Amino acid sequence: MGDKAYLVAVTGQLVDGVDHATAQANLARLFRIPEARAAAMLSGKPVVIKKGVDEVTARRYQASLREAGVLARLMACASEPDESPPANVEPDPPAPASSGDLNESPNPPVAQVEPAGPDWILAPVGTDLSDREEPPPLEVDLSELSLAEPGVTLGTPRDDPPLEVDTSDLTLAPPPNEEDGSSAEEPDNPRP
Repeated sequence: MGDKAYLVAVTGQLVDGVDHATAQANLARLFRIPEARAAAMLSGKPVVIKKGVDEVTARRYQASLREAGVLARLMACASEPDESPPANVEPDPPAPASSGDLNESPNPPVAQVEPAGPDWILAPVGTDLSDREEPPPLEVDLSELSLAEPGVTLGTPRDDPPLEVDTSDLTLAPPPNEEDGSSAEEPDNPRP
């Protein structure tokens, strides 16, 4: 891998003469993301946009972001070591023989160091982490409603008159002959 790999990071700084709302809208349009996410990218903390790209591609990203009104930094990525070990690697020297005493330690004790990260805590299992507010309880006026006695028919039955269908012009075809499968009589008007 002869070429250097770069990463492109948005710093949250804007190009001179561009206001925050315009830069946010341009960034949202450029990456096709919601404006809320674009606002988070412009919060002032560096946000990595792309990593592991060559210098030409990284410069293109930087130019596109500058046109959108946002300043970006290019940083060289740490090169990854080759997968294959070198040919003339010497094996590790053997460990010194122990005297058998369990209380002796080969290394001096190390002082405990506090982690340098943010002071985060874990929420208990099942905790709702959303920031949504509980809606106010509904106040429904039920004073106009009443219940009927058990067994009461609530609907009024309808007395629909019976249907009178005239079937005098309809006829049935005679049953087919068992021997040849044709009907006993041919109809007067055969269908085409």
